[in-house]
Amino acid sequence: MSTVPVKFLELTPEYTMHNAEIDEEHQFMSGLVNSLHDAMLAGRGAQILETLLAELTKFTLIHFANEEKLMAAVHYPEMPAHVQQHDQIRRRVTETEARFARGETAITVELMLFFSDWFRNHALVADRRLGDYVQVEQFFTTYLERLLQGDQKECGLIVQRLLAEGVSFENLYVGLFQRAMYHTGELWMKNEISVATEHLVTAITLRMMTLVHPLLLDSSRNGKTAVVTCVGGELHQVGGKMVSDMFELHGWDSYFLGGNTPVEGLLELIEEKQPEVLCLSVSLSSHIGQFKETVEKTRSRFPDLNILAGGQAFFHNSNEGNGDPRLSYLRSLYELETWIESR
Repeated sequence: MSTVPVKFLELTPEYTMHNAEIDEEHQFMSGLVNSLHDAMLAGRGAQILETLLAELTKFTLIHFANEEKLMAAVHYPEMPAHVQQHDQIRRRVTETEARFARGETAITVELMLFFSDWFRNHALVADRRLGDYVQVEQFFTTYLERLLQGDQKECGLIVQRLLAEGVSFENLYVGLFQRAMYHTGELWMKNEISVATEHLVTAITLRMMTLVHPLLLDSSRNGKTAVVTCVGGELHQVGGKMVSDMFELHGWDSYFLGGNTPVEGLLELIEEKQPEVLCLSVSLSSHIGQFKETVEKTRSRFPDLNILAGGQAFFHNSNEGNGDPRLSYLRSLYELETWIESR
């Protein structure tokens, strides 16, 4: 009885990036990896292996260039970190090709394991995240228009569709909610919309976030606790709510205090809940002073407490308080997710 040959590397639907060109390139690359693997097992000549390896190296570089064009086109916020991963892989494949040319044929096994790990980690994690962002991008302009018009129903339909299509929590929050809020803030700064419209956008965004809450309720608890708040005077609370939801999604119990939290009340809650981390959200640079005061008073009572800080206020003040080894500044929800997963 004949058996179906088992592929060394097979891309299942979970690898899709919702971009036909990139998905086809991933399939082609996995085919090259499988051909190289089969040739190696069959003991085929070094010249054939060298040809396949050269083609794989060349196509890898082309693929990364295409993927980086896509990231630039959609203004992908994690592009620097993603390109850094590409650079590491570029160096690896070009070095491997050079070693093989010098006669180190044993490195083909090493290369197989490397590409297998790359597909299962970079392609399945980083590329999938990019794919979700690209999918959200297709709806962003329409969503923003409806949001500014106050069309809550249409915004809800877009969010529900993206959830039904399997877009991740992180990309929905970053690519849709957070990005729309940033655009709204820029429009307000330019006096192109009123304060009332900004408040309407905030209210609708908070309502849209409730559509994601069933995912948070389904998450099993891990016994870890976070306290999330906006510093005194800070009324912009959507960012802090997103942070709190991220912790909940990963099984933490998160206590979100909202905006304009007095320091003394915050310290009392920290004493009561004994959290693993305190997260401080600051949207306006004018509140950096309150942020410093909050950190100073918190540190005097809880010297070992981890503190995470984030928000637009730090885009131009990222060095504030860097002398504290337990104080970290995070640029995005993606970085927050990495921090949470390291715990």
